[in-house]
Amino acid sequence: MEELYEVEVKLPIASIESIEETILQAGGVRLNSETQSDIYFDHPCRSFSVTDESIRLRHRTPLGDSSLSDSGYAPIELTYKGPKIDKKTKTRIEYTADLGSIEPITAILKHTGFKHVATITKRRVFFDIDEITASIDDVDDVGRYIELELIADGKDSMKAARKRILKLVKTLGLDENDLVQKSYLELYFEQNSS
Repeated sequence: MEELYEVEVKLPIASIESIEETILQAGGVRLNSETQSDIYFDHPCRSFSVTDESIRLRHRTPLGDSSLSDSGYAPIELTYKGPKIDKKTKTRIEYTADLGSIEPITAILKHTGFKHVATITKRRVFFDIDEITASIDDVDDVGRYIELELIADGKDSMKAARKRILKLVKTLGLDENDLVQKSYLELYFEQNSS
């Protein structure tokens, strides 16, 4: 079985409404919207901030007339993200497990030595544009961003996925020089460490 890689770029945006309009004009389709509460943990024996990994417990709540069945995702999931493997995009190995309840997995993580480091909340609107997932995010204490993502099945398909995503960056009138490789967790700590 090939490993799954999340191939992603992130860029800051000035206006949510403006980028939504640009996506729709480029043929994008609005999917659903939700609030995501992401609880991050650190490993008991190594620092994820040093190894560039993360363990995230996500709780989703639909917004407006969206429902979780619209998204195709479980309301609660546990995700491991490996270190980034390229200098331009945020490409990395990612494993996600759907969960039924947040409390038991939180207890398991804490009792096995994992330490809660931050909770980050964002409102996210999803679009599909040429089979690329576009997420427009309004992240508490961090800012507004667009993320463009494809899942690549193995290393061979990563290059093609990166090429497609970077082409879409240009199509949307965004500047590759504005790519942000840091995670929301890293940006949160950067902006709130005083």
